[in-house]
Amino acid sequence: MSEDKNLHMSIEPRHGVWNVYQWYLKGSGSVLSGTEQKRWIDDYETKGEAEKAFPDAEVYLSFCPADQVSPHAPAGYYGGDGGFYDAGEYWSEEDY
Repeated sequence: MSEDKNLHMSIEPRHGVWNVYQWYLKGSGSVLSGTEQKRWIDDYETKGEAEKAFPDAEVYLSFCPADQVSPHAPAGYYGGDGGFYDAGEYWSEEDY
């Protein structure tokens, strides 16, 4: 299983505070391998506080949702030739 690859940090307004997020690509060993993900790091009362704590983060003027994963399994996922029946994995809402 490889580790996630960090892409960048962002500062975004949401629900009256400024949130800091880490954007990354999911590492191998997951059905989400290679997909862009977003992880909450912290929140601050003002944009200035967030920028001071994370000076290299990109500042967004609005909340930016991460890409949504399709609720449908990839093509061939249920087949006997490399699908989850072979790997012991199951595709469910908890996977994204």
